[in-house]
Amino acid sequence: MQPLGEPGPGLRFEQRWQQAVDGALASWGSELSLVMVSDPARAQILIHRRRPPLLDAQGRRRASHGRALLELLEVERQGAWRPEPRVLVLLSPDQRLEALQATALHELGHAIGLWGHSDELGDAMAAVPGAQPKLSLSARDRATVRWLYQQPSRFGPPP
Repeated sequence: MQPLGEPGPGLRFEQRWQQAVDGALASWGSELSLVMVSDPARAQILIHRRRPPLLDAQGRRRASHGRALLELLEVERQGAWRPEPRVLVLLSPDQRLEALQATALHELGHAIGLWGHSDELGDAMAAVPGAQPKLSLSARDRATVRWLYQQPSRFGPPP
């Protein structure tokens, strides 16, 4: 995660952004073991306080407040090379706190592997946000991530 900036007029907006991201991380952290690292080169998820680009990878116009971008790397860990996902999460800082936390919760869901969307408005992973921002995981979100992390993958055995 990007560190907070220098004290000044914009600091309260950065603190609001940080509070929203911390809330979203705490929600996913109740289901998964998330470890913060100080070296961005070792991180599998990088979270940036930045508005996503207006164009998607296919060149279509797509305005949004958040985006998760996946890349696959070959990394050396403990003397062995292996494939490892890295996800860049872009979260626009210009939202109110609840909307920002809901966006962070949704985009972090993509970052941990939930690349699809739910058709239920009550889920954090709903394709379209409902009238009320989702600030916590639904039972379906929890069940989906538990199921996903029990599946075998190219990235090692399930945790």
